[in-house]
Amino acid sequence: MDIEILAEERAHHRRFRLIYRALLILILTLGSIGLVYAGFQTNQRAGWIVTVGLVVIAAVVTTMALRMDRRRPDQLVTTGPWSWGQVYSGHQQREIWNSMGKVLSQHGLGFRRLTNTTGLSERGGTFVYRKGHHLLDVRPSEDHPGWLVITVQSAPDLPTTITDFGRGAAINDDLLNAVPGFRRPDDPELG
Repeated sequence: MDIEILAEERAHHRRFRLIYRALLILILTLGSIGLVYAGFQTNQRAGWIVTVGLVVIAAVVTTMALRMDRRRPDQLVTTGPWSWGQVYSGHQQREIWNSMGKVLSQHGLGFRRLTNTTGLSERGGTFVYRKGHHLLDVRPSEDHPGWLVITVQSAPDLPTTITDFGRGAAINDDLLNAVPGFRRPDDPELG
């Protein structure tokens, strides 16, 4: 099935994100308890200010984490640093790779082939953005004979990353939009 392309890679990232986030939550919870205790030891007002501040911060971070990995209707990929998406095309593999190569060049990303169907593109980090990579896969579709399925996936270099400010998803969306004659997976023309 086409949905299983790069599924092992996505499962690997999901597993590590779960482990790192569980450890991060444990450490932050213990630190928060210590801050609240210290605040109440100082005086009651300071304790309540620290408590309310930590609850607000926890609510914002939780909301950010829950909104990740959702596909918006106008985008071809999921949101978040671990963005993923698929489209189909009836064009030749060479045309598809060339069109995606232009997008990689525009974003200043390097590229190397891993297998006959899969390539890896690495993006450098800046003061604002984390480093990361994009996996690109172009192969004949198992679900829709006669079509090629194009799959892209991004991941930051650090599993504890909560957001990349939309950089990974934007590059993946550009890559899939560059595919000549692309069709969404729910397109009735794929039949």
